Parts: sequence; structure tokens; C-alpha cells
Amino acid sequence: MTKRNNWVSASDAGRASYCPHYLELKHKGAKPSSESIVAWEKGEEAHEQLNRDANDRRCYIASHLYGIDDPRTDLLRNFRDSCLLKYFLGRAFISIYYLASPSLVSMSRRIMLLDVMLRGMVDFTVRKIQRRQPK
Repeated sequence: MTKRNNWVSASDAGRASYCPHYLELKHKGAKPSSESIVAWEKGEEAHEQLNRDANDRRCYIASHLYGIDDPRTDLLRNFRDSCLLKYFLGRAFISIYYLASPSLVSMSRRIMLLDVMLRGMVDFTVRKIQRRQPK
């Protein structure tokens, strides 16, 4: 059985790809230099910006119902990014959605009634969003 303290996190593995000695230094308890800290902060900042700029294509249920590149799927993604992400409750909804929706899609492929219910809810949501948009 492997001890927990011998595990390498994904973050540490990523850091080791930039500094081959990272894991060794961390294991020895070495403290990073001030230059290393500044470089790390710049890297973290650039990484966060990349994540913000990336086009998040996830939209499991709409992709299942309409297709990944359907205008309705894009409408829902845009609503997520421009409206829901601004608010705490919106972000909470998105987190719950990403946890539950892969299972819902899997079940809806087997249970026709669930698929019909999902389509009705998503169609209703799309119509509501479309009404809010300026013509």
C-alpha cells in the first residue's frame, strides 16, 4: 500500500515539467528564491488569464439534445458566460450542472421519457433567453 505522502499531485507534476528539480527541492523542504516566487506568480497569472480566455465548449445536455455546434447550444453557453458566471448562485448552478449533467445525459439515452423532459426544459430555457435578447 502506498503512503499518501509519496503521491504527486497533478499541480506538482505540472510544476515539475517546468523545473525538473521541483519535486526534489520540495521533498527536501527547500524554500524558493524571490526570483522564483515572482516567476511563479507571473505563471499563475498567465494561466488564470488563459483559463478566462478559453472558450468553454462544455454544455452536456444541450450538446446531447441539439448538437455541439448548434446555435441553441451556443446561446446557452453565451448565457452561462455572460450572465450566470457573474453571480454566486449562477456559479453554484454551473458547478452542480457539471456534476449532474453527464449522468443525466447517460440516463436520458436509455430512458425516453427523461430525454423528452430534458428537451422540454431546455427548449423552454432557450425560448426565455431568446426573448431577453435585443432584436
